[in-house]
Amino acid sequence: MKKKIIFVQSFKFLDFHYNLYEINELKKNFDVECFDLTSIKNNKIDLHYRYLKNKSKISTFKEISFFKKKILELHDKYKGNLVICFLHFPTTFSELFIYFLLIRKKVNLCIFHFNNFMPLHLSKKFKFVDRIIYALKRLFTRPRQIINQRKILMIHFIIKILFSKIYPKYIFVNSNEYFLEYKKKFKNIKIHRLHDWDGSNFIRSEKKFSSKKKNLVTYLSAFSLNSASDSAHFNVGRRENSKIVLQSVDKFFSKLEKKFRLKVQIAKHPREEENFMSPIYKGKKRYASKYHTRELVQSSRLVITTMSSAVSYAALLKKPLLFIITNEHFKNVSLINSTKAISKFFDSDLINIDLNKDYKINFKLKNLTKKRYKHFAKNYLISEKYRKMPNCEILTNIFK
Repeated sequence: MKKKIIFVQSFKFLDFHYNLYEINELKKNFDVECFDLTSIKNNKIDLHYRYLKNKSKISTFKEISFFKKKILELHDKYKGNLVICFLHFPTTFSELFIYFLLIRKKVNLCIFHFNNFMPLHLSKKFKFVDRIIYALKRLFTRPRQIINQRKILMIHFIIKILFSKIYPKYIFVNSNEYFLEYKKKFKNIKIHRLHDWDGSNFIRSEKKFSSKKKNLVTYLSAFSLNSASDSAHFNVGRRENSKIVLQSVDKFFSKLEKKFRLKVQIAKHPREEENFMSPIYKGKKRYASKYHTRELVQSSRLVITTMSSAVSYAALLKKPLLFIITNEHFKNVSLINSTKAISKFFDSDLINIDLNKDYKINFKLKNLTKKRYKHFAKNYLISEKYRKMPNCEILTNIFK
């Protein structure tokens, strides 16, 4: 009997995640299923994602009782050949109940605790008054998110308090900081440091890509006209108007292309719809593609973004970053705060493209940026212990 691996996620499980977690590679050695618990927390979530159809097979659950029943049936069938992977710590008390139930039944339970944006910790270094203003703005503009974050922090606190008696078999992290902390604190848990998922993909596709074209820049798209945002999980929309933002970005690109004789190519966000109606590539006037971010960044002289976890490719491939914001973005205080923090960490330029008309483009990496890239890659993106092995191979060796 093949071992069975279940990946459990309580935010929308998309084709993007299916590829990101290297499911097809793991299927070569295991029977793998993916469980989406989003609808248990939000039974209207599919309305926000109705424009996007999954091609991958994802099992969704609308009641926690159905999820519990399914998991226990699989446990009875596979016994020790079942591995259940929570792709994050439980985010609700019902998930927490199932989590403890599975541990009590001695299921091979794993937690993936990945920290995708190390530089955001730097927001704590902002002035005290600015931090207070930021907190108040978030409280009034995003109360549901604030309440949910506090609930999740409470759940994580409960889990860590009980780790001495009730603990998973494995915890997988991508951060060297978490790895050292957990190894010291939790002697009874097997702690493994994997690569960040983007870092793993970088290793899997580690070959030289070339482009005959010159003066290419890549824009890491944040969204399109109709794509859902993280706010969809709380049944609220974006604060900023997507069309206004994208119109500003399009004007900026047109000036950029003309002034510096550059060609903009776009790494589409995984949540974008499958069309080209957005102002930045309406009529396919610019090349745009999903799932080829590494190749696009590789061929570029510069990477442009507002806020994207795919800046990891810029760090790994040593490409300069340019962060852009618009007047419309200031409706989203979290985004502005995060963009300022990460641009400051990488010592990269940040410009408001609605205000700054006389900007310069820096195509050369600063020495501080090089050092920060190296630190970021070493401590968050690539685990040196497994430098030549992607996550799917590491997990296969652990689970076999």
